[in-house]
Amino acid sequence: MILLLGPEDMNGLLTMKEAVDAMEQGLKDWADNPELGALRRRVHAPSGARVTVHQGAPASAGVTGLLTHCEQVVIHPDGHQTYSVRGRPVRVIYNANNSELLAITIGEVRVKELPEVNNVATVPTACATAVGVKWLARKDSRRIGILGSRGQARCQLAACKAVLPNLAEAKVYSPTPENRTRFAAEMTELLDMEVRAVASAREAVQKMDILLSVTNSNVPTFDGSWLEPGVHLCSIVSSNIGLLRGGFVKQKRREVDDTTLRRADIIVCNSKEQEKLDEPAVLWDPIQQGVIPWDKVWDFKELLSGKVPGRTSDRQISFFKNNAFWGVGDQVIGALLHRRALERGIGSQLPIDGAEYRE
Repeated sequence: MILLLGPEDMNGLLTMKEAVDAMEQGLKDWADNPELGALRRRVHAPSGARVTVHQGAPASAGVTGLLTHCEQVVIHPDGHQTYSVRGRPVRVIYNANNSELLAITIGEVRVKELPEVNNVATVPTACATAVGVKWLARKDSRRIGILGSRGQARCQLAACKAVLPNLAEAKVYSPTPENRTRFAAEMTELLDMEVRAVASAREAVQKMDILLSVTNSNVPTFDGSWLEPGVHLCSIVSSNIGLLRGGFVKQKRREVDDTTLRRADIIVCNSKEQEKLDEPAVLWDPIQQGVIPWDKVWDFKELLSGKVPGRTSDRQISFFKNNAFWGVGDQVIGALLHRRALERGIGSQLPIDGAEYRE
């Protein structure tokens, strides 16, 4: 029998904290054995459809599999991209001990705290950010700034709150006043913390302990000179190298300026190999231009294994570039969804043997 979970089956099945813990465990498995995680891969069709695959085999969860999703990418005259259609993401989970197909999930995972948030890979992306916050931000952090106010920003803030429950104040800025005001009102109620909309990016950056840049911007969203000593910063804007090479766009996307990179004492990404593959403008291009050296950048493998120390001073500026290598952690999330659904009798059992062939 193969378990099939649809969007409503998964809605609220996990808390944000459970999802973050699962992601962290998967990344730790990868740190112990780098062969357990595969790089994110993308293929762009000439029609604008883009398929992405995230893959992993976390040893602790006893599963292996992948998550794939497809979006119809629309490029606007100013260069920013949106999606006119988002196909249902599909997660495939195999038993790593006998190779049998255990489960298929269809749809985005929506955590208990945010039942209405639904964006591209919102939960695993936010979970990776939160792992970075847990390992790099000051433990006494109480103030967080957010640049961006859509679904990804909501989940990013909730994930950070899950690992730092003492966060008490948030400031949000996005160019549209109605969006940032609505974000502030909704997140204040959902997270039981003060969330205020502010009128400029600078107000959301200055005097913050943590800063999240959660946009699809083609240009830096803030001036690195605004950053306070001791701040932890995260950028999630993804590489669009496939769109660039295919002639769909004229420039790469970038949220962070050179000043930020020069000022950062600690720079960590999910995977340095993912940086090499995707060649994103945030880190890769400045490295090629000599703004910072390649050996200034660490990744989760080095950080979670203890090979590098992480933050050693409350005055250090740390920067985490979430570059979307998290498939190994997403499989732990999938295993948890599978186990929780079986415990609660949720989902549909397909009358199909999980093995195509047995000796």
